[in-house]
Amino acid sequence: MKSVKFTSYKNCLKYLYDLERAGIKYDLRNIRKFLKFLGDPHKEYKTVHVAGTNGKGSVSSIINSVLIENRIRTGLYTSPHILDFRERILVNGKFISRNFIIDFVNRTYALIEKIRPSFFEVTTAMAFEYFKVSGCSMAVIETGLGGRLDSTNVIRPVVSVITGISIDHTEFLGNSISSITREKGGIIKKNIPLVIGKLRPAAERILTRMAAEKNSEVIHSENEIEIRTVEKTESGFYFKMNGNREKYFFPVIGDYQTYNLSTALSCLKILEKNDIINLNTEILMKALADVKINSRYRGRFEVVSDKPKIVTDISHNLEGIKNIESNLKYFRYRKAVIIFGMMNDKNYRDCIKELRRLEHHVIFTKPEYKRAAEPELLYSILGKDKSKFDFRKNVKDAFELAQSITDKNDLILVTGSFFLVSDFLRYLNKLK
Repeated sequence: MKSVKFTSYKNCLKYLYDLERAGIKYDLRNIRKFLKFLGDPHKEYKTVHVAGTNGKGSVSSIINSVLIENRIRTGLYTSPHILDFRERILVNGKFISRNFIIDFVNRTYALIEKIRPSFFEVTTAMAFEYFKVSGCSMAVIETGLGGRLDSTNVIRPVVSVITGISIDHTEFLGNSISSITREKGGIIKKNIPLVIGKLRPAAERILTRMAAEKNSEVIHSENEIEIRTVEKTESGFYFKMNGNREKYFFPVIGDYQTYNLSTALSCLKILEKNDIINLNTEILMKALADVKINSRYRGRFEVVSDKPKIVTDISHNLEGIKNIESNLKYFRYRKAVIIFGMMNDKNYRDCIKELRRLEHHVIFTKPEYKRAAEPELLYSILGKDKSKFDFRKNVKDAFELAQSITDKNDLILVTGSFFLVSDFLRYLNKLK
């Protein structure tokens, strides 16, 4: 008879979070041992593998939504979560069950204690097992970090996708675009097509070479699908593609989302060619309109309150910060105040340089997380001219300051780390 270590979901989750102390294990040995113990569940269904510095969450969610609208039982694995751990593992848009999580950790507890895997390794194995027992025939798998040695890189997908590439996670992936590209390109599999998004020419050349070595066809999404925005609203935008007359609505704002759409649609065309899905106009329109429901897609310039308008965004690196000004143009407001916080292992110096270029008032703060950069440190980087900037020790104090300098015609943007947005939404929910 097996011993039961955990009987409550809360204690089970605490045990999983405590595994973060082991840090990131950037190799495949543990995940292979783990999956072998489970009977290699990841080999029981077809997959799409998505990597990239930015955009992989959007691309994964779009693909997932179209698969669901095709009546395919579909798993979606993404990270990190914003409010609920179960956001990471979905089947047809529904959270993994608490009971499964408890049972999984109890069944594998002895193995976890023996091989000491990371938090991400355990959750990856959990997702793969859950998709199998849930009867999924397809799963969309987003990498956590990099690609080559990411725990998800044990699958053999129908198609591989690399969205965009920029500087991030330099301690694991290297500090140049070329080294990061080679790490991301590690998901390329022999004879498996590769879809690439909008990339710098150097990154594109490297991936093309790597794909040729694996005899993998490269599909350049920008050449495959042309997206033209025809109308912008505060809840999303309307677009046409490849010059056709049909007008589609995507319920997430941001000019950069056009690149994610072309990347996802290029991938979906391959699935259609392989007779996995039907990509007709009716299905596509419904899938795009329902992407938030089907994928629990949140935190990308999402309006969470009005008067003043409060918007959350997970722009956790330089590329994301560069999009702030163009994204704010989707909204009507008198003035904007930005609440900003990042992790201390991110490139926050360059992000702050980018924030200086904006005309908006910025308040530095931090989430309650061990890797968070101290707001005083962010503030100190500014130098002499700090006229547009403030700092507060926590999310509550930062929001109270933002409220004191805004009125109902203004906008408050909470942006930066996933953890900052998570802390803010929890605080906001307590106020309601």
